[in-house]
Amino acid sequence: MVGRNLPTWCRWLIYSGLILLCGGCFISSEPIPWQGSSGLSLPERGLPNEGILLPERPLIKIPPSVAATAVSNGTATVGPSLPAIDATVTISTAAPSLQSDLTVGITHTQYSADNGNDSTAVSRARQLIQRAAPIQNQHIMGWGADDPEPSPGKYNWGSLDERVQLMQQTQGTKVLTLCCAPGWMRPAGYQNDWSNLEVAPDPSHLQDFVALVKQVVLRYADIHYFQVWNELKGMYAGSPGSDPALANENRWDYERYTTLYNAVYDVIKSVRPDAQVGGPYVVMDSDGNRSQMSNPGPDYAWGTLDQRPLDVIRYWLEHKHGADFIAIDGSSANRDKVWRSNEFDAGQKFIDVANWIRQQGSGGATLPIWWAEWYAGDPSSTVQSLAYYNALTASNEIYTLQSGVNVLFLWDPQGDMQGLSTPEGMWTDTRRSGGGQATPYFGTALAFKTYFAPGTQIYPATVSTHTISVLASATATMLVNRLGQIQHVAINGYLVTLQPYQVSLVTTASLVDKQS
Repeated sequence: MVGRNLPTWCRWLIYSGLILLCGGCFISSEPIPWQGSSGLSLPERGLPNEGILLPERPLIKIPPSVAATAVSNGTATVGPSLPAIDATVTISTAAPSLQSDLTVGITHTQYSADNGNDSTAVSRARQLIQRAAPIQNQHIMGWGADDPEPSPGKYNWGSLDERVQLMQQTQGTKVLTLCCAPGWMRPAGYQNDWSNLEVAPDPSHLQDFVALVKQVVLRYADIHYFQVWNELKGMYAGSPGSDPALANENRWDYERYTTLYNAVYDVIKSVRPDAQVGGPYVVMDSDGNRSQMSNPGPDYAWGTLDQRPLDVIRYWLEHKHGADFIAIDGSSANRDKVWRSNEFDAGQKFIDVANWIRQQGSGGATLPIWWAEWYAGDPSSTVQSLAYYNALTASNEIYTLQSGVNVLFLWDPQGDMQGLSTPEGMWTDTRRSGGGQATPYFGTALAFKTYFAPGTQIYPATVSTHTISVLASATATMLVNRLGQIQHVAINGYLVTLQPYQVSLVTTASLVDKQS
């Protein structure tokens, strides 16, 4: 077998898909051909920092005079033996610019690393989840869970129990989203469990839904975090069960949602005062063409926020009985598919949305913010590529960390056999033999958990061009190549070469301790 006689640390890097690059680690964009059928095989001992190694290897020093020219001009020819510099990055650890509060997690959906799938693939995937998904979410009905109360007072916990056990076995902080409602709780004519899944409980059955929530929080006493409903499903003006007086209004029925939220909040706190509850889980829609919007809100370089979800947040903040966090949902892409900026720069939306919330009263300025669903959007014209999607996701997660929010849930973490999902999963399809393999994004998620977890000091990085994203802690610096071509980067006077759409980790100490 190729690599059999390599040192243990080197073989581990090969098997895990992490390749040494100029004093750092390259999070591989493609499977290693000689990875072997066992996939990601992680040794039990001897791997510091959760298995991501940043070995000390000599970086290529750029001559000081050339480095200075590169910093000034953004590009320079280094010399006959070195390539031209495409971007310059300067990192200073003199003082942190912010502290990370971000935990990156996953929401299990219809298909995940479930019992009944290929056992070897499931085992592999669960190892990956345990390593890289410190917080995990599951809905109580739908997205992998059956109807928990098919008829009044008759409970069916089997599938939800299995998902909770999956989160327990993979040692994640467990979260439940209290959605959706059994069919019999919905308005007449909309009671089919699955074809009408996104219809909200009829107001006459609100207390039945509250009673179900009470059973959920009592049954799963070791779960401390609960998100109330999902995207205000079934609660737009004119929806079944909504206030008839709102039938002609083009807005969310935020009064109906807040009534449900408060009833759920009160019952949870009455039986589980330790539980943490949040809402309103509204989609932060935006468009690129402001002139075509019916309800335009604040305008930004990347697009215009829809005013209607902002109204939901304001009303909910002002009228909630209490909350432990604010849950929101959204994509960096504009709903109308009009791109004012490129898809990498559009990650600024995550910062601007958080800043808007922080300007609100009644808890908006202080409550933790969770992205209950978070998506790195891409233009429809882009070619499907795991390397591209990984770079886009990593870059957008850097923006999200910089925004100061607390939780980000990646939706649909199980990809297909290539790893494609929305846009990229963390592991491949466990329903198939050979599935459960790490995607390139797994390495990115593991890096965020290992080197940029809550409490980590983040240091300022200046970049000469928008073609590179950078995130630096005292231990590691993440570099993201936003382009589908090689870039040669001068970072603190050292040369790092990034492959197309590469996400790379470099040991920060190797950069700052040797500065001239």
